[in-house]
Amino acid sequence: MVTGREGHPMASRSQKVPGPPHLRPPTSGVGAASLRLRTARAVAALGSGAAALMTRYEAFFVLAVAAGYAFVQVGRAQRPLWFDELFTFYISRLPDLGQVFRALPADGNPPLNYLLVRGSLRLLGETSFAIRLPSLLAFTAAVLAVFCFVRRRSGPVFALFGMLSLATCGNAAYGSEARPYALLLGFTGLTLLSWQAATSENRPRVTSLIGLAAGIAGAISSHHYGLIYVGVPLVLGEAVRLFERRRFDLPLYCAGAVGLCMLAATLPFAFATRQILLDYVKESVSFWAKPTIWNVRSYWNMVVYWLPPALLALLWLTQSSAAYDAKSTPSSSQARPFPAHEAAAAVGLAMLVPIMIVFTWLTTGCYISRYAIGAAMGIAILVGLVTPFLGRSRRHVTGVAALCVLLLGAWLFAPLASTGARAMFQRAKPAPSGSLEATTVLDAAPGREPIVVASALSYARMWWYASPRLRERLHYLADLPFAVHQPDFVPELALVVNREIVPSKVDDYREFLAEHRRFFLYCSGSPRLEWVKERLQAEKWTLRLLRSRGAKTLYIAEAPAP
Repeated sequence: MVTGREGHPMASRSQKVPGPPHLRPPTSGVGAASLRLRTARAVAALGSGAAALMTRYEAFFVLAVAAGYAFVQVGRAQRPLWFDELFTFYISRLPDLGQVFRALPADGNPPLNYLLVRGSLRLLGETSFAIRLPSLLAFTAAVLAVFCFVRRRSGPVFALFGMLSLATCGNAAYGSEARPYALLLGFTGLTLLSWQAATSENRPRVTSLIGLAAGIAGAISSHHYGLIYVGVPLVLGEAVRLFERRRFDLPLYCAGAVGLCMLAATLPFAFATRQILLDYVKESVSFWAKPTIWNVRSYWNMVVYWLPPALLALLWLTQSSAAYDAKSTPSSSQARPFPAHEAAAAVGLAMLVPIMIVFTWLTTGCYISRYAIGAAMGIAILVGLVTPFLGRSRRHVTGVAALCVLLLGAWLFAPLASTGARAMFQRAKPAPSGSLEATTVLDAAPGREPIVVASALSYARMWWYASPRLRERLHYLADLPFAVHQPDFVPELALVVNREIVPSKVDDYREFLAEHRRFFLYCSGSPRLEWVKERLQAEKWTLRLLRSRGAKTLYIAEAPAP
C-alpha cells in the first residue's frame, strides 16, 4: 500500500481532496480539458450530422455549392471591364469571323473564348455579364469536375471538401473574368474526368474516349498553354499506369491524338503572337514579369490560407472526442485506396507553378500567376484524395464535414456581412468639408484642352466608360521604341498593335507634343506604367499639380519656353 507523509492511504484521483481552499490543487487543467471535451463533442455532433446529410442528400449539396459559386460570381460579373477584358470584348464583337481571326494574334489567345463570348453577346446584348458568362459557366464546370473526380475514390464528404477548396480559393475569381483561363480549367476538368473513366475497369469506353478527345481539343483551343495543362497530368498518369499494366492502351492514345489535331488550327496563331508581342518581351532586359524562383508564391492564391490549420485542429478534436459514435459515420465516407496513376496525374497538375516558371523562362520570358491557375485544380483534387488518410480512424470524417459547413458559411455569408458593415461605416462617416470626395480628379480640368492619361491600363478603361464629352479630350501618348525599355510596356504595345479594333485614340508622343504646348496629365499612381511623367520632366516641361485624391493626381503640363 502506498501511503502519504502522515501514513494514511493517498486519496484516489476521483476523490475530493480535503483542506482549505489555498491548499487545494489547481483545477485549471481540469477546466481546459472539460472545455476541449465540450468543443470536441460539439464539433463531432455537427460533423456527424453534416456527414450523414451530405451522404444522404449528395446531389443537393453538390448543386448548392455549384449554385453558390455561380451566385457569388454573378454579382462580381457586374463590375466594369478591365484592360484585358476590353480586348476580349472588342475582338468578339467585330462584324465578321475573318476580322476576328485576323485580330487574334495581337491579343495572344486561340479563338474559342472569343467565339463563345461572341455568341453570348448576341444572345444577351453587350453587357459585362454577357461577356463574362462563358467564364462563369466554365469555372462552375471545373468545380463540378473536381467533385466527380474525387467522389469516385473518396466518397461525397471528401469530394465536397475538394470542391469547396477550389470554389473558395483566390483563383476562383477568374470565373468572373472575360479571359480564357476559366475555360482552360473547365476543359482540363473534362479531360481528367474522361481519362479517369476510360482507365477504370468494367466501364464502357466509347463515351469517355470521346470526352477525352474533346477535352484536349477544347483546352488547346482555349489557351496556347492548354497542351501543357492536359499534357502534364496525362503523361505522368499514363507513365505510372503503363508501369503497372506493362502494356499499351492504344484506343486511349488514339483518342488523345485526335484531340491533339487541334494544334494544327492554333499553332499559326501562336507563331503570329510570338512575332507581334512575345519577341519584345523575350528581348527586354527590364520587363517586370520575368519568370523567377520567387514566382512559386503563386500558390498563395490557390488555397484558402486558414484551411490547413483549421483542418488539422478539427481532426485533432474529433479524434479525441469520446462522444463520437463510429457507427453513425456513413460507410461511403470511408477512405478507399485510389489508383497510383490518378494520384500521379493530380500531382502533375498541382505542380504546374514550377513547370510554367521553367517553361516561360525557356520560351516567352513572361510569367504571371494566372498562367498556372490549373495548379489550383490539382491541389483541390489532392485535398479530396489525401484527406481521408490523415486520421487514424474513420471518425475524422466528422471533422472534415464540420469544416465543410464552416467553409461554406464563411464563403457565402462573410461577403454579405462585409458589405453590410461597409455600408454602415459609410453612413456613419461624416461628410467631408470640401467637394473633393464628391467630384472626380478630372473635374479639375476646365475647358476643352486635351487630357493625357499616363497609364495605358487606366486609359483604356477610362475612355470606354467616360461620357462622350470627356472621351473627346482623353488621349494616350505612345512611343514604342522608348516604351520597350520600360518595365511594363505590354499594355502600350497592345494598344498600338490593336489600333484597328480599339476605338480609343492612341497618339504618337512626338507628334502630340509638337501640336499641343499645354495639356492636362492624369496619373493613377502606377509608376511602372506612367513613365511619360518623368519623361516630360526630363525634357524640361513644367508640371503643376492641380488636384490629388489619394494616388490619383492631375497636372497641367506646359512646354518649355523656346
